[in-house]
Amino acid sequence: MPSLASIHSGNNMWRTDKLIAGIATGILFPFMFFVIFYELKDLLIEKNLIPEGAFRLQFLCIISVVANVIPAGSYVRTKMDKALKGIVGGTMLMVFVIIIYFYHGLVTG
Repeated sequence: MPSLASIHSGNNMWRTDKLIAGIATGILFPFMFFVIFYELKDLLIEKNLIPEGAFRLQFLCIISVVANVIPAGSYVRTKMDKALKGIVGGTMLMVFVIIIYFYHGLVTG
């Protein structure tokens, strides 16, 4: 059981300079943003503020991956180089998966 001091000071996985923390952040952060953007898109379509085909799935995926700039900036400011390498690795993995998933549409136009 963690002590009260470690809970109060905020010592947790996300504040450590570990590669695995960066990889987890680099993969989980885009998923969280994808869900937020997807639900926001549905809400805007439901309220007739944007047309039905305004945001394609590819656009939402790319914007979600670009959202990794937020935690990467935090790791740069705090000089957590190992975690930053993990975010870059996680981001590259996500981009690779997106390219593989949408490859046919990219090639055929």
